[in-house]
Amino acid sequence: MDHHSKGRLRRRRGVVVALVAALLLGLAGATAAEAHSNHRQRADIQGQGGEGIAKRNGARLVRSDHAIEVRWKLRTPKPGSYSYPDADAVPPGAPPHPEVVPGHPEVFTLWAFVFDHPDNCTDPCDFDDIGDTPARGSIYQLDGTVADGRRIHMEGKVRLGQAPAVGLGMSNPTGAEVHVAMAPHGMVNDDQLGRQLNGAIGGPPEWFPAIFPAR
Repeated sequence: MDHHSKGRLRRRRGVVVALVAALLLGLAGATAAEAHSNHRQRADIQGQGGEGIAKRNGARLVRSDHAIEVRWKLRTPKPGSYSYPDADAVPPGAPPHPEVVPGHPEVFTLWAFVFDHPDNCTDPCDFDDIGDTPARGSIYQLDGTVADGRRIHMEGKVRLGQAPAVGLGMSNPTGAEVHVAMAPHGMVNDDQLGRQLNGAIGGPPEWFPAIFPAR
């Protein structure tokens, strides 16, 4: 190979290296920008009805421009050590819920109450602010689990455009006030486990809540 050919080869290699470096830098920049756009919050999981603390920093919320993501972790409540909702305490029109009794293992579900415009809430944000209201509150089911271990781990994500269980749908993931609640469904009923894992029951006195204020 003559000197001219070697020179062209070195220049081509230099161009390839430069292109690869630029690509890697671009990917790194995009990843950094995406990470920077996420906002993370932690909150205590409160005891039933908001009394006391069930788990310090047990709830985490990650916000982005297009979604919110919740992660939930706490020690499994001992069966019979807390209050259980009545089986009839279901939303209007919902199918019947099996009898709610203590036992092992028990079922829990996780719910998000997203208030797009918390400045317009009644004080505080609550059921009066769900639906076509100035606060535009929406309700989503995040997860459900059979708690057969020492700890409960649940998580879920709500995306822009995702249909809620109740309400008009989230439109302000970065600025919404988000309430998360864990509902107890009692001991597993093998014949109706699907209903236990995929439906609401009870109300604030029986729920274990965590609250994430607007940014």
